[in-house]
Amino acid sequence: MDRSSRINGRRTGVRPRSNVISMRLDAAFFFERGVRSLERNDLQGALKAFRKTVEYEPDNPVNHCNLAGVLSELGDFAASNEVLMHVLRDLDPSMVECQFYMANNFANMGDYETAEEYVLRYLDAAPNGEYAEDAEEMLGILLGEFGGGKALARWEAERRQRERWHAEQDGRHLLEEGQFEAAVEWLERVVQNEPENTAALNNLSLAYYYTGRYEEAVAAAERVLAWQPDNLHALCNLAVFSAYLGQRERLHTLIRTLSKLFPLHYDHAMKLGTTLGLVGEHRAALQLFMKLVRLQAEPEPLLLHALAAAAANLGAYATARRAWRTLLRRGQLDEVANYYLVRLEQAERAGARRLRVSYQSDLPVEAQFAKLKERLERGDFDDWRQDPLLRASLYWGLRHGAEDTCRAVVRTLAWLADADAEKALRAFLQRPELSPSLQAAALYVLQRMGARGRVSLWRDGERVTLRMSEVPRDIILAVDPAWQLVWQAAEAWLREQHKTRLRTAAKAAWTGYLKHAFLRKDVVIGKPEVWAAALVYATLKRHNETVRQKDVAESFHVSSSSLSRAASQLTGFFMKMP
Repeated sequence: MDRSSRINGRRTGVRPRSNVISMRLDAAFFFERGVRSLERNDLQGALKAFRKTVEYEPDNPVNHCNLAGVLSELGDFAASNEVLMHVLRDLDPSMVECQFYMANNFANMGDYETAEEYVLRYLDAAPNGEYAEDAEEMLGILLGEFGGGKALARWEAERRQRERWHAEQDGRHLLEEGQFEAAVEWLERVVQNEPENTAALNNLSLAYYYTGRYEEAVAAAERVLAWQPDNLHALCNLAVFSAYLGQRERLHTLIRTLSKLFPLHYDHAMKLGTTLGLVGEHRAALQLFMKLVRLQAEPEPLLLHALAAAAANLGAYATARRAWRTLLRRGQLDEVANYYLVRLEQAERAGARRLRVSYQSDLPVEAQFAKLKERLERGDFDDWRQDPLLRASLYWGLRHGAEDTCRAVVRTLAWLADADAEKALRAFLQRPELSPSLQAAALYVLQRMGARGRVSLWRDGERVTLRMSEVPRDIILAVDPAWQLVWQAAEAWLREQHKTRLRTAAKAAWTGYLKHAFLRKDVVIGKPEVWAAALVYATLKRHNETVRQKDVAESFHVSSSSLSRAASQLTGFFMKMP
């Protein structure tokens, strides 16, 4: 139909002025509509709205969970379970609360044994989760009133077998990947269930040490030795702890014991040799590694590097060079071998009698930082997510990095946003030396992830615990002192000009822009006075206030051009006006 105007039957070509305000239809719009429908108890309206959120954002698991909830309210439990299974299978397996929702659906369908199975799955995955109390209550009802117990019996048997099998394997796996906080959490649970599992206790001792809990690390090693005085792993761990803590008498006693040993098991021998090297007994370490080399037809790469490290630390440069060149010839540990061969030449030219080399087969700290920063600059988030070794380097950066490195890692964890990233951030917050801005950055990312429950951190020299719901919604302002200054200057101007009614809109726009800037390394926020002026000007223009750009620029003593550039970046972050 032609919508142009007609006057006396003649087409004018001028379209009538429309009073319709264009609406941006997106997932957020339909989410709000769905919530309003639920508040009115309009389930069919809510169903339509949440189906739209799924259409607009099919990869967002929260949208699917909202849809599943409405389907369940409508009594379509089978359809609800199909949606929830899609979330767990295809979108986000870490959303374990879906197991609890499915348990409710199966119970409503009268399939009590399957409901029992899913409620157990939820409790297994999240024993302290948001619905843990409700799940335990449901399990009690299923067992007491509906004659259940078969799924529980199977689950108990599988749990015992799984924990026995995984106690050493998984603990070591987490340690090797650098996931020390996750290792502590897992191994504490294993040791609690199996107090005499010395393998798990030894790994827990190391996990405590790597997370800075030195007293607990020593206590765990001593606990093993109380049961097994000749336990090699505990003796080696205690020797490393004693060297680090400066306990010389105990260290000398342990070295005398360890120097007399030569384990037949290769892994045990490597552990012993590496320990001797770590505590400064390089000659004993070199002798042990050379024995191991003679016993192998083709020595392992880790053994060759350890031998080279012991030789370099002793000043036996020819032996070290041969080992690293062998690695290069085989195409093994190329990067590490190349790095140390260059360092070896430099040491010889400088006349250094010894070259300090780590027994660990990775690059030293300065080279690690260079690689970590390069990866962070590239922002290869899919690589971080998929490669456990890259992820381990992120956690390594959190523990050892300077402020700028830690900040970049925290930003990357905001993109990963999974359960393991959340654990790392919670552990990071427990460090007493964190600056207020880094602490705020970690809290903001946890908030962005939707983290729940309590978080422990330090304030004014004391450890405090607060609920995530208590973290201010505008915590993003505290991530950078300059960001806070911008808001304070803009707020002061609005107050002085009696325009405090615009305060909420201005603050929402600024925090919205900061959340955008936080996640992007290419967004730079420069002089606070420029951005304060831009925020004021953009807010006034947004609300149809009569204002001249030149006047606002002069108020903040900035140029109109710089104000204009900054204001143009803020315009898309204002809330829709009614």
